[in-house]
Amino acid sequence: MQCICIGSFIWAFKMEINTTASSPTGIEDHSSHRDKAGESGQKKDAETLDIDAFAETVLEKVPFDTTLEKMDDSVTQSMITTASDKTKVVLYMGEGTSADELLIMTVNDESRMDPEIENVQQHLTDMQQSFQDYLPKEAKKIDDAVILQSGKYIVACVCSDKDTAGSVIREQLKGKK
Repeated sequence: MQCICIGSFIWAFKMEINTTASSPTGIEDHSSHRDKAGESGQKKDAETLDIDAFAETVLEKVPFDTTLEKMDDSVTQSMITTASDKTKVVLYMGEGTSADELLIMTVNDESRMDPEIENVQQHLTDMQQSFQDYLPKEAKKIDDAVILQSGKYIVACVCSDKDTAGSVIREQLKGKK
């Protein structure tokens, strides 16, 4: 009887490992809350992401508390450090009393991906610290920021509805490399 129970346990354990190991994820969640349930796999025939169309869709479908405007490259460069001159950053922000933000980073040197993710996280940490004392509600939104990576793209989104943001961004990143 014990052999059957132990055998069943080992079989179930192996099935769990195989199921977990065989579910590929093309979109990596680097958010602090890491909602793994909503991750999507990447299509084999991946396309390049049209940054402008992507941003337009996210800005349209995600409920932001303010209107976000695309920042000039000089403003973006002064706010976000990159690990490579080849990394491109597009930043959409609201007025100074809102932490709402959409950041899209294109990393052309994949060996620089981890440092770029760290740079995005550092940017959000710096933002959170600046909002913490005078607008704690906005600082909480930054704590719940969505940070997703797919292929050569990193997207960070700060808004009140992290679930909708994560879902919309995942859908737009699906199959992009």
